[in-house]
This record gives sequence, structure tokens and C-alpha cells, in this order.
Amino acid sequence: MHIKKIAFDGFDTQEPGGLTRGSVSLIAANGRIEVALVAPPRVSPWKRAFERQLLRRALAVVLRLPEYREGREELWFDAETVARMRLAPGPTERATRLSAPARRAQA
Repeated sequence: MHIKKIAFDGFDTQEPGGLTRGSVSLIAANGRIEVALVAPPRVSPWKRAFERQLLRRALAVVLRLPEYREGREELWFDAETVARMRLAPGPTERATRLSAPARRAQA
């Protein structure tokens, strides 16, 4: 799946106890993957740092899905999406691939 955009929805308000409910959407031309998350209170005043933390959690969930865990599917991020999520701008390629290594069956 070639991800063109990442959307963060619902993380603007806090619930009692400081938790925040929302979703992270990985949007591609042929569909989207939406991951519901409960996030801790925002520690950093910088929005990008909070979004990267949410993206890490969402990717961990996606990479546990059977099709990604077994290596049948891969996630690709276009260069603009990668550049937006980086802390400091750096050289980008046309696309960045993310996939989980294939795992052997456990006995």
C-alpha cells in the first residue's frame, strides 16, 4: 500500500484522566487503514512530536496485522509524507518502504 497522506483525527480534546481518544488514518490511492488509539496526555508542546508518537503506535498496530506480519503486504510512504514527519528536513528518496520481517512459525 503506497501511503500518500496521514491524518490524525480526534486528538484535540482530552477526556478525564488526561487520556485522548482518536484515530490515525494511513491514506492511499486504493484505500485507507484507520487505527483507533487512546493516547496519553501530550507531553511536548510541539504538535509534530506528538503526531510522530501517534504514528509509531499506529504503525506498530498495522504491522501486527496478519497480511503485514507475514510479509504479504508492504507499506510505502511517498517522499512528501516522510519529509513532513521528520524532525529535521533531510534528503528524501521517491518513496520509503516499511515492512515487517517475515517470522517463522513458532512451535
